[in-house]
Order: sequence, then C-alpha cells, then structure tokens
Amino acid sequence: MEAATATSAETSARRMTKPPGAYRHGDLRNALIAAATELTVQRAGPDFTLREIAGITGVRHAAVYRHFASKGALLEEIARLGVASLRARLEDERAASPGDRLEAIAGGYLDFALTRPGEYRVMAQEGGACAAQYRALLDMMAEPVAAAQAVGALRKDIPTETMARLWWAELHGLAMLALNTAMKPGEVSDCVRAVARVWRADAPALQPAA
Repeated sequence: MEAATATSAETSARRMTKPPGAYRHGDLRNALIAAATELTVQRAGPDFTLREIAGITGVRHAAVYRHFASKGALLEEIARLGVASLRARLEDERAASPGDRLEAIAGGYLDFALTRPGEYRVMAQEGGACAAQYRALLDMMAEPVAAAQAVGALRKDIPTETMARLWWAELHGLAMLALNTAMKPGEVSDCVRAVARVWRADAPALQPAA
C-alpha cells in the first residue's frame, strides 16, 4: 500500500510540477488547491503535508505560506469552494413538483460527491467545512423539504429542519459508501431513487430499476 501511494504521488508530481518560480502571480493559489485536492483523491482523504504540496507545484515550501497560513487554512478554502459549488448545483435542480425535486436533488448531491471526490472528502472531514458553511448547506436542504411539506408531498409530523438533517445524513452516508467502493453504480442509482421517497406521501410504489 505504501509503495502504491508513493508511486501515485510521484506520478502526480511528474504531471503537475513546474520549475520553481514558473508560476505567475495569481496562479500559485489555485495550483496549491488543485494539488491538495488531487492528493486527497489519491489517498482517500487529506493525508498530505504542505511540503508535499510545495514539491508538486514546483515551489519552495515557504511560498505556500504566502497563500495559506497552515494546512487547515488550505483545507478550509477547498471546503469553502466545494460547498459553494455543491450549493449552486443543488439550487439549479428543478422538477415538475416539490416531491420530484427532492429526488432530483438527491441525484445531484450524489453525482457531485462521486465526480468531485477530493472536494467532497475535504468537506466531510473534521476541520474542513466550517460551521457557517454547514449551516448554509442545511438551510439549502431544508428549503425543498419545507416546500414538499407545504403541498402535502412529504409527511409533516417531523419538523422541517430535523427531516432535512436526516435526509442530508442519508445522502452523505450513501456518498461515503460509494466513494469507498462499498456500493456498485447500479446500487447507488437505486438508492438515489429510493432515499427521497422514504417519507414521501405522494410517491408511487418504487419499482426495481430495469
């Protein structure tokens, strides 16, 4: 495993490294974020040092600190960008009815996690997204839940915020199972179709995927 990780890191370094000083002003910050995100994907978590990131981007270790005071600051920025992207993605999900929109959002959430695993893993780990970012995501999840409750598409005996937390927890659990290869693509699709219907009052019976 250690040999495979080292080989992966070396491959990444060869692909991404530029000679020291090759980055123009304004490029290095994004290069550091990209390198950290890629290593997070390779190592299934943000298991890297700022010295490694400096080596991959082809700059001196001290240059990293001109943009990020610590590894935690770098992770927080990756999480902030990820939360903003996920929020924009889910806000764009539209459907014919409030109940159907829950299913569309569930699909969008899982697709984001699987297609942008580096950002998602940083967002999910302790020290990634801050409390304000999590609050913004919870409010975003609560809005379609409230809309579905208002038209009778979703049961109303559970408070909106509580249901939004439960729904979010289910989606996050599915995302992590899929990222850790504990689920096959077809199983993920089935779960996406089912998870938004757990509490729905207006959904037809769920048929197995063809």
